Amino acid sequence: MKLKDYQNDVLESLSGYLAALEAKRQEAEEYVQFQKSKGRTVPLGDYCRNTWDALNAERKLPRVKDSQDSEISLPYVGRKDGMERPVPNVCLKVPTGGGKTLLACAAVERINTEFFKKQTGLVLWIMPSDAIYSQTWKRFANREDPYRQMLERASGGRVKLLEKEDSFSRQDVEEYLCVMLLMLQAGAVKKNSKEKRRMFQDTGRFTNFFPEVDDFNANKDLLRRVPNLDVCDTTDAEFRAGGLTVKQSLGNVFKLARPVVVIDEGHKAYTSNALEFIAGHNPRFILELSATPNSGGEQVSNVLVNVTGTALKDEQMIKLPINLINIARGDWKHTLTEAKEKLDELKEIAKKTERNEGRYIRPILLIRVENTGEKQLEKSEIHSEHVRTFLIEKLGAHPEQVKVKSAEKNELGDEDLLSDLSKVRFIITKDALREGWDCPFAYVLAILSKTTARTALTQMVGRVMRQPQAIETKTAALNECYVFTYDQEVQAAVDSVRRGLQEEGMGDLAAGVRVITAGAAAGSRKETIRRRQEFRGTKIFLPYVLSRQAKTDEWRKFDYDRDLLSRMDWNKFSFAKQFTPDGQQSYERTISRVSVEDLGNVDDSDLPKPVKTEKDALTELDFPALVRLLVDVIPNPWQAARILEETLADLRKQGVGEKRIVTNRLFLLKAMRDDLREQVNRAGEMLFKKMLEKEELSFRLVASNDARLNWELAETLELDVSDEDKPLLQQNGKPLERTLFEKIYQKQVNGLEKEMAWYLDGEKAVRWWHRIAVHQDWHLQGWQRNKVYPDFLACVQEAGKGKIRFAVLETKGLHLKGNDDTAYKEKLFELLEKISAKSVNVGELKLSVAQNEMRFELMLENNWRERIKRATQI
Repeated sequence: MKLKDYQNDVLESLSGYLAALEAKRQEAEEYVQFQKSKGRTVPLGDYCRNTWDALNAERKLPRVKDSQDSEISLPYVGRKDGMERPVPNVCLKVPTGGGKTLLACAAVERINTEFFKKQTGLVLWIMPSDAIYSQTWKRFANREDPYRQMLERASGGRVKLLEKEDSFSRQDVEEYLCVMLLMLQAGAVKKNSKEKRRMFQDTGRFTNFFPEVDDFNANKDLLRRVPNLDVCDTTDAEFRAGGLTVKQSLGNVFKLARPVVVIDEGHKAYTSNALEFIAGHNPRFILELSATPNSGGEQVSNVLVNVTGTALKDEQMIKLPINLINIARGDWKHTLTEAKEKLDELKEIAKKTERNEGRYIRPILLIRVENTGEKQLEKSEIHSEHVRTFLIEKLGAHPEQVKVKSAEKNELGDEDLLSDLSKVRFIITKDALREGWDCPFAYVLAILSKTTARTALTQMVGRVMRQPQAIETKTAALNECYVFTYDQEVQAAVDSVRRGLQEEGMGDLAAGVRVITAGAAAGSRKETIRRRQEFRGTKIFLPYVLSRQAKTDEWRKFDYDRDLLSRMDWNKFSFAKQFTPDGQQSYERTISRVSVEDLGNVDDSDLPKPVKTEKDALTELDFPALVRLLVDVIPNPWQAARILEETLADLRKQGVGEKRIVTNRLFLLKAMRDDLREQVNRAGEMLFKKMLEKEELSFRLVASNDARLNWELAETLELDVSDEDKPLLQQNGKPLERTLFEKIYQKQVNGLEKEMAWYLDGEKAVRWWHRIAVHQDWHLQGWQRNKVYPDFLACVQEAGKGKIRFAVLETKGLHLKGNDDTAYKEKLFELLEKISAKSVNVGELKLSVAQNEMRFELMLENNWRERIKRATQI
């Protein structure tokens, strides 16, 4: 495989470093020999540091700017192995998509042949994640892959690929280039937990690396030469003194074989445990690969070369510009619709490219959603399954084209996305593509969350930047990438793209973002949190809204579609508002383009540029597609088609031409959806209240064999936490006193919720309180489809009467005051509080402590202190 010019430059820089390193090593060894000839023993000097200092003095190393904007050289960061010998360690800073792994394979050849003068030995290839591990193993195992071919060249055709469970011998290390892939987590452990990892355990797989167990003299001699080897543990002091044996473990094999260590994503190996693990295994050489070394503010890597984003663009490795298309007055469904239209446009261009250039490209749309877990399906509107359904049922995607890639569900499996046999065109994810992603057919990214769009832009922008086959096409549209958002502030979105480019190692491109206008540490772990001692074993129930079945007179949980929508007379609905397309020629689109032109000459004060209208590519109205976009509001497709047909007929009667209708189709659909949703909600509220009056609905705890009719609060909670997560404390720094559970973390509450938590914890009338929405699925269902998940549950005990009541609390920021969702929740809370006392008796659950009543409060940022007093008043 022919390397790019910048890749050759990287390897030449490495060769220059190796030559200087060899010279300094010889000087250090000659000095040791000279002192030995004089009868003096001195340690080998730090030739690695001396080499770095010499290259810095010659200005042959990358320089950085200090706080005064002056260029300075970075000092050397020393590493020593388990025997306190200096270890050469350098970092190749290469942006994401720049071929880091290919460069590493080529670098192994130069390190072995130019510095160690050999083609064999052990290479320990360390990776930070399963995704990168699996991808690298797959490519190394394929003898036709350029990665494997580069390793074969480095070894003279003698590569032995290993995993940590594989057996190999001393002879293998001497005669082959043994490349072992290893997860960083497999060995980077604390000293006192080593025995729990198999690689530190005594085994019979590596006997020829070690003396016989009962050959104490040979073991003693080996320990004299390599004193940091792990030894077998025994409590017999005399035996330890006279017969210590070396543990025959994989960890000790590393220390004896002295591997060349390659660290993929080197910036993730900066913890003390990781550094201790790597250096403790007596490496000959440490080579880091990273797009963002030294990104935490502290220098921990010796950056030998710094490849820029501009270099990648010049070599056609990445797609630029980035077109950031923000749709004003839209929502996630309109955003996805426009993204899909762009994908369809690219699909047709790709077909022409295949005919004209003989290149197969199948553009793929990546879709970033809020949630993918099964337990979150009913909690979030923007869930992977909702998006899948919308793609298939509303936008006409074939089910085989849509795949979900998440921590729980990997529908991609081992599919080769670059194969012309693959049918995948849509990949739905949240975080699963953050690492190990290598699919240059990804052209379009849709961010389907307004509230998390900026973070998602930062994290995901690099996923659509790789250029297929690292060669530009003759069509500009296939040399660019496209990111769709909605209702974002332009400059903030651009800043997010800049941060994303910086995190991908292309900060020089981030500095060149220009605006043109047109038309998330520490590793996570599971933690089990129990209730406080005094509340353990106490049964705590809350009611659901229940619906009575007319035929059987039995009760079940209220179902919005089954119990409410099925009773509506859909013939009464029609688009009732006047729609005038004259003032709405098309959706406003804000497009930000990231390019390499005029770098360093961009003035942020010039942003944004004047608005320019994009022409719409669609020329004919797709009636079935528009009907599908209405069905989530009008669930009967025949009725949705009737309403749309009547609306179009009325527009044509007004003299609106087909071209104007096509141009305004999405704005028309939004207006129709908004109006029809209001009508459905009004009708639903009337019907819901009528069902209450007829005692067809109930909101009370019931005695039933069906446990699903009441919600029981769990005894324990399972949380995903990291080392950086901190428990929430009182304002004075003391532990919380009235939480139902023993602990609550700061990340579980926002600013307003934190203030409310502090208030509840200091309110003497409150027996306990619980932040309910984050962990558990109790919800309130009313006359609108979206379920309401309250934030807090407080238990208030009446003094001396043994009765308690629950206060159910929902918080809203002041910026949400007056919106439709807030108004609906206020009305629903008021209604449920009334009916909780008056609800029809359907067989009440016998409780050890009487639950007197429930109070519901929706509290805004400016009035929550007043309203919470009512909820917690005795």
